[in-house]
Amino acid sequence: MRRLLMVLFFFILIQWSYGQELSLDSCQSMARRNHPLLRQAGIIDQISDLRQQNIETLNLPQFDLSARASWQSDVTKLVLKVPGFKGPDPLSKDQYKAYVDIKQRIYGGGITKKSKELEEADRQVSRQQNETELYKIKETVNVLYFNGLIIQENLKIINLKKETLDEQVKVVESAVNNGVSLPNNLDQLRGEKLMADQQEIELKSTFHTTCGLLEIIIGLPITEQTVFFKPSVLNIILNGELSRPEIVLFSLQQLKLDKSEQLLKSSRIPFIFAFGQSGYGRPGFNMLDNNFADYYMVGAGLSWNIWDWNKNRRDRSTIKLQKDMITINLDNFNRSVKMALKQEENNATKIKRLITTDEQLVSIKDQITKRSASALKNGVINSADYIRDLNGALQARVNLETHKVQLAQTSVNYLTIKGN
Repeated sequence: MRRLLMVLFFFILIQWSYGQELSLDSCQSMARRNHPLLRQAGIIDQISDLRQQNIETLNLPQFDLSARASWQSDVTKLVLKVPGFKGPDPLSKDQYKAYVDIKQRIYGGGITKKSKELEEADRQVSRQQNETELYKIKETVNVLYFNGLIIQENLKIINLKKETLDEQVKVVESAVNNGVSLPNNLDQLRGEKLMADQQEIELKSTFHTTCGLLEIIIGLPITEQTVFFKPSVLNIILNGELSRPEIVLFSLQQLKLDKSEQLLKSSRIPFIFAFGQSGYGRPGFNMLDNNFADYYMVGAGLSWNIWDWNKNRRDRSTIKLQKDMITINLDNFNRSVKMALKQEENNATKIKRLITTDEQLVSIKDQITKRSASALKNGVINSADYIRDLNGALQARVNLETHKVQLAQTSVNYLTIKGN
């Protein structure tokens, strides 16, 4: 069964490599799934879970084990001059002590809850930062995909040029054999065919490089047989809401600072705790007993940092300034996005007008080329004139197809910049 699955996998991979139709949406999806940053999301959650567990320990009893041995130059003495009463034995100058301190927080002003909320906010920020970096790959995929699409369209036109030249070579070759045309005309057509071959080699090399880069991003092989599907021209919605992940990130950063401020406020509230100590040593709590003894003590306490030299106030002022910086960064980001959207909007308007004239030029140039082909066949013009007209017609078609792809790219770029 396992061997069958492996054979099936390789069969599908081969079919993918040699007969696939690649779409922009599929490239975007595969680029996201193949990106190393996607694996960080699970790691971020694991780190956050461990930190949350550490925060939970604030509500658990704290144990400290201590031990000490000492020798001191003098000890407490009880001087009594009572007839018939010797008094207690003097204490030893070497003393020993081993004890366990236990401390349990009873009330901490909600500092544990606030710490957990801050950690959760930090987790959300980290995940959104990761999401922001993942979103940037969309722009790279757009550039590579549309570059590949333009090259693919140019290769089609180069092939059309080669086919047209092959037809004219046959016509002119027959005319030369019949003494109607000069051999120079045939050589010029063959030379132009070789130049078209060179153009094809350059385009295929560039296409191979583009596909190689796209392969790394999406994690699947792309060959010369791969067909890049041309996206439809998407509607550009003006004055719509932005939905970029950066905007969510700014909001989460503000929320994290709010949680930090709440934690700082909680840290100024006194907290109540229970404590206990149990130990063994010489002397014990009875300082007049020079023997080893065990001892214990339990109680409750209150801790309150009543004066921190305005450190807490300065920390909160720092947080306020950080919030102001985030607001400024958000405004600057929105400004940059609006400028980019305006540029793409203007590009779309320009390209639409160019396409209108391109279509007219293609029609005119095609008619000129047809008349030139007929004139070349009848010996009215030479092959240089025909090649000039043919190149003009093909260049007009290249411009038209390039502008069509660029219009689709502009609409995709617009929506990508907007966050849709």
